[in-house]
Amino acid sequence: MKEELYKQFIALIFGGVLGVIFKYWYDYKAMVLKSLWEERYRAYRGLVLITGVLPLYPVRANVSYADIYHASEKMRDWYFKEGGLLLSKKARDKYFDVQKKIRQVTNGRSNDEMLEPLMGDYETVRNYFSELRTELTNDLMSRRRLRGFFEWKNDEPKEETKKVEK
Repeated sequence: MKEELYKQFIALIFGGVLGVIFKYWYDYKAMVLKSLWEERYRAYRGLVLITGVLPLYPVRANVSYADIYHASEKMRDWYFKEGGLLLSKKARDKYFDVQKKIRQVTNGRSNDEMLEPLMGDYETVRNYFSELRTELTNDLMSRRRLRGFFEWKNDEPKEETKKVEK
């Protein structure tokens, strides 16, 4: 009887210690994620403003290759001064894709040369900006809703649905 009581007592102590360790780990992780989200939200706002140089609606008229190059410079400054450390791997990859595409598009162009709205380089760079902003929203989980306790629901229509609606 005493042996059984000792076993139960040890199991209780062991379970309590494990519970405290798990709670400490969970609380710490929640605190870090909350802080990261707040920092990302603050920093990502600046990057979204920079990428607004080429909106879809309404199309911005009189955009020059110099404007695109200056957006690239602002993105570079943002990366090193504000948000580069906060980007997830996917968002960082998209960031560098945008920078490479801007370099490719502006290479050899005169600063006063204008982009054709909704054609060619305007649309190409705008799409790259859009993909970057999508990754930023994924980092912030700003386009998802909590459906279950640990389950996330993405309210974006699936690709097949988007194609059918067009």
